Amino acid sequence: MKTLWAFLILLGAVCGTEMRIPLFVQKPGREQRSPLATVVYDNESNFLEVTDVIDSLQEDAYCVGAQMAENYYSCFSFIKLKYPLHYDLFLDTKSDSHLLYKLSLKPNPHVSGIVGTIRNVQEGPEVNSVKLRRVTKTYEDKKKNAQLGSSSASFQEDVEIDDRTFLQKNWKYLLIGLVLYAVSTAGGSGQQ
Repeated sequence: MKTLWAFLILLGAVCGTEMRIPLFVQKPGREQRSPLATVVYDNESNFLEVTDVIDSLQEDAYCVGAQMAENYYSCFSFIKLKYPLHYDLFLDTKSDSHLLYKLSLKPNPHVSGIVGTIRNVQEGPEVNSVKLRRVTKTYEDKKKNAQLGSSSASFQEDVEIDDRTFLQKNWKYLLIGLVLYAVSTAGGSGQQ
């Protein structure tokens, strides 16, 4: 089995599709980097292997970074290294293009060393957009929201705007007012 992996690595090196990604660790806020391992990734055959693992680092909390094509990714995982190593290295790619999107290093007590796994990025669900409208708040609205403990967002969902005229909205109150006026004037004219 090891000869098959060695053959695939050699074949990838000859074809030129292999990427070697050095992983390093560093203490947060410090410049000094120490090598951790090398990730060998072949995007054509979807092959991933973690090689050259350094087991002599001091057990401590580190930022794990990578160097890919002259770019440093200084801290894709913050992890406490413990020996013997029991970690999964996830390499997220998109299946149609094999572009690297993300590296993740996570503890896994069921593996020995650092085991590489390729995951394909999957599209998530899409959220329906809601049209928002700007709301002008008065001092009383802000004071009431502060007492209730709610946030003072200045947007809310778009609500139906009532386009009726003043008479259409308030005809009941006007009718009540007219009836009261008629009753009060009719009662006043009968006494004279």
